[in-house]
Amino acid sequence: MGIGLGDKVFMLENTWYTVISPESCSSILWRSWDHKEEAAEALKLTPEHMLEFKLIDDIVKEPLGGAHTDPEKMAKTLKSHIKAELASLINMDVEERITKRIEKYSNMGRYAIVENL
Repeated sequence: MGIGLGDKVFMLENTWYTVISPESCSSILWRSWDHKEEAAEALKLTPEHMLEFKLIDDIVKEPLGGAHTDPEKMAKTLKSHIKAELASLINMDVEERITKRIEKYSNMGRYAIVENL
């Protein structure tokens, strides 16, 4: 999370957020790259997972085929998304923004123990 700190954190829909690649994880756990798909699922690195875990705030849609297929369109989409979010942050009281940021990062990594499994 060291590079993803901010009032708002977004991911493009076809990206992943992790400290290790699925191939490297597979290599460490199974001493082979053959389990990279299993490792990717275990890592829970997709934008949907990150949103569910509340590590990001939103997923930004990409052009059909991915951001690399139309960089100009992707840049415009991202610019529009950032401008809209900045507008809401600018209107927020500074103390409120700081409090929300502290709450957001204080709750990361918390879990609940489920009994009677």
